[in-house]
Amino acid sequence: MSAAVARLAQLRPGVRGYTAADLHTLPEVGPRYELIDGSIVMSPSATSAHNMIARWIAQLIENANPGGDHVVGTDQSVTIDDHNEPRPDIVVLPAAYIDDSPFPVDGVQLVVEVVLPTSALRDTEIKRVLYARAGVPYYWVVVPDPDADTIALAELVLEDGAYRYATHYTTEVFRTAQPWPVEVDLTALAARTARARRPSAAS
Repeated sequence: MSAAVARLAQLRPGVRGYTAADLHTLPEVGPRYELIDGSIVMSPSATSAHNMIARWIAQLIENANPGGDHVVGTDQSVTIDDHNEPRPDIVVLPAAYIDDSPFPVDGVQLVVEVVLPTSALRDTEIKRVLYARAGVPYYWVVVPDPDADTIALAELVLEDGAYRYATHYTTEVFRTAQPWPVEVDLTALAARTARARRPSAAS
């Protein structure tokens, strides 16, 4: 039995489930943990392809950063309330929280989730409601398809407490002005991923 499983067995969730305090007692090494509506979600390690795509997109957002009050973080826990602490792949957060982990959702401008096969429902539906409820103004969902060698991106914008699609799963060049002007060439990123996946075919 792993240390995390042993610790989870010792915890006694309340009426609304586990709390952020419960989450913070789990070992920091091992699987990735998130707290979603009182449930502790344990995700397997992401693939290198997933991490590369997240890193490349984070770098594009960072390179476009005009500076000032916000910075770009990756794979960091965000405290929404006592029963919700997700861990988005990319987040644009206030610079005031640069040394904090986890940090509060207040002032977060953008979250980006790169979808894994095991996280599709959570990223496209559950977290969509969660981030909207928390008041995060912009949410990107990135969906790699290794079979088709494509990367799709949906941009959602918060309006009246719910997200609407500003961009609906494009696989071409994505441009936006929020949280600042940035361009993501999804076709180029997909080709780059395909070359990394099949280097012999590219030579």
